[in-house]
Amino acid sequence: GMEKEDLQMMIDGNVLYLSGEKHFERESRNSNYHIMERAYGVFKRAIPLPHNVSTDDAEANYKNGVLKIHLPKTSREKVKNIPLT
Repeated sequence: GMEKEDLQMMIDGNVLYLSGEKHFERESRNSNYHIMERAYGVFKRAIPLPHNVSTDDAEANYKNGVLKIHLPKTSREKVKNIPLT
């Protein structure tokens, strides 16, 4: 129920931020009744990402109301082990 222009995405560090606003309006007329529906809503989500995600290679696609986000993993050579102290 959203248009592509009403959706925003941003990656900051290892967090994916999604936000948007839904606008829906429908009107139906009959000789006996008149119906008008409106739905509006704002949403915001912060999704923590694993540390082995390559945010530089992230891709997003929005088609027919479906958002697909591709976040590839980094190769093993790029993953840095941090010793526990």
